[in-house]
Amino acid sequence: MNKQTWDWAIRVKSDLLVTTPDGRTQAVEDFFPPSEQAYLVGLVHVLGDIEAHLATANVPGAQGTWAVLSSQSASLQTFALYGQRFGGIEHHFKDYKSAALDILASGLRDADSLTRLFMLLDCAYLIALVVGMMLVKAGQRTRLDWHGDRGLSFLQLGLRELARLCYERLPLPILQALPKCNPPPACASQRKRDALDCRIEFSRVVTFSC
Repeated sequence: MNKQTWDWAIRVKSDLLVTTPDGRTQAVEDFFPPSEQAYLVGLVHVLGDIEAHLATANVPGAQGTWAVLSSQSASLQTFALYGQRFGGIEHHFKDYKSAALDILASGLRDADSLTRLFMLLDCAYLIALVVGMMLVKAGQRTRLDWHGDRGLSFLQLGLRELARLCYERLPLPILQALPKCNPPPACASQRKRDALDCRIEFSRVVTFSC
């Protein structure tokens, strides 16, 4: 990733060992802050020679303390960056499991077979996603989604529309290009929408100088 000049942010386990610039090696959990506080630990080395920046936070309402390693300098934006990326990845994993494609039901364990299966599923995923976006753009969302606002993801909308077309033996639509800008996310309830818009605040933020 560094060769491609990509930035990254990943959540790590509490027992991961990190080495600070002063040579001390400690578990990440030693840097966990008290409730509603955040620690910007800064530069550390992990797995021997990997350089990263560590930030930890005891987030109000979250399950467990966050510990995030990033290629960028530790700041409160580290948690926002991680939240945005993980929020998308988590739903993507769920789509491939119980929410849509049920990959676990395949029972496959061979790496080559799984690779070919995922290539096919990725194509199907993209087709359903585009079909869902086309439905919304054409003002036909409420035919499949009865929420006041969009409660189903584009993937779910697309899968339902494809199932309808197959059942009625109708041809698939000509696919359109994906939009240049990300459309707003789906929210199944006002409570979830409020949670997305909620700003996390800390009672204290500590910056370490090792």
